[in-house]
Amino acid sequence: MLAVALAAVLGVGGCAKAGTSPAETAPAGDAKEALLKSADALKTGNYSFSRTGTYLLQDLQRGDVHLPDGVLLQHEQRAVMRVGDAFYLRYFLYGNAELRDQYMTLYKQHGATAAQLKDFEKMNALLDGKRWVRADEKKLTAAAAIDEQSGLDAMTPLPKAGEHDVPKVGALLTAVTTAARSGDTITGTLDATKVDPDANLLFSEPTYLYGPAARTMSYQAVLDGQERLTEFTVTMPSQLASEPAEGHEPEQPLVIKISGYGETAAPTAPKDAPELPQSAYEVLSRDID
Repeated sequence: MLAVALAAVLGVGGCAKAGTSPAETAPAGDAKEALLKSADALKTGNYSFSRTGTYLLQDLQRGDVHLPDGVLLQHEQRAVMRVGDAFYLRYFLYGNAELRDQYMTLYKQHGATAAQLKDFEKMNALLDGKRWVRADEKKLTAAAAIDEQSGLDAMTPLPKAGEHDVPKVGALLTAVTTAARSGDTITGTLDATKVDPDANLLFSEPTYLYGPAARTMSYQAVLDGQERLTEFTVTMPSQLASEPAEGHEPEQPLVIKISGYGETAAPTAPKDAPELPQSAYEVLSRDID
């Protein structure tokens, strides 16, 4: 799963110096400094974002960050939310009724008791992707760490205490090698080998995939009127190191978009959310195995 689209939205103060037109280019040093400073707006911990085209993580349709009050991260079929000290999960356990019936048949074939089958049905009712359930964040983190295939592995983790850069744009900005500015747009190249692989934004071994081209990947950043980044897009090289040009279709770009600075509301705890049963944590650790 290689996806390389990146639109990051950050902010820096001022689009053009006095006496210059917005379309006039800025010196490279000023452009890079503005790009790096644009991420400072994330330190307020109050914004929204989306992210598509990451390497190992599912597309994030919506992220509401309102620190320290809470965070909500919404994928297509899975979502997590922290409100104060409480943690909530909304999770579509199995993709469709047919797949769910297949698992039920397997459980029966492997000698599941009537009580275990009833518990399985209860879990599926809770994890239908429509309702929030209250869960133990530490137990879910441990379940995701098990060496199995799980939908938990592909979810964006909630930030740790003191962490404000939930989209992980900083990992990309520190890898920028060149920058040129025209109006509110900054373009240039970044070295993918300098991006922290633990961020799971780009590939774990970029030089193996793209060779020297991994060190000069193109990006485009867009700033708003207050010099905050609102889009950051990373474009993948058109050719793999081990394939001829005609044998590879370029991956999609990595795109991060940020908005709602100072306006995003804190997430609200759902009323009467049921508790996730203990047996669900083991099932979630291998739900797509």
